[in-house]
Amino acid sequence: MLRTIGLILHTLWAVCAMATGTFVGVAVGLHSSGWIGAVVLGVVGLVIGALAAAFPLETIAMILEGL
Repeated sequence: MLRTIGLILHTLWAVCAMATGTFVGVAVGLHSSGWIGAVVLGVVGLVIGALAAAFPLETIAMILEGL
């Protein structure tokens, strides 16, 4: 039961991290370089979001360190 809850939380974290990274990349790219920048920075944001999804504890620690 506890393992299932952990899997669900990790899945939610992964979806949110990848979506946030992609959205931020697209928004910055669209603002600065138009459609091509949106596509390129969207892919970069997706990769960064995937890394954040793969290592949730390190990501949270890095976020708290920056505050």
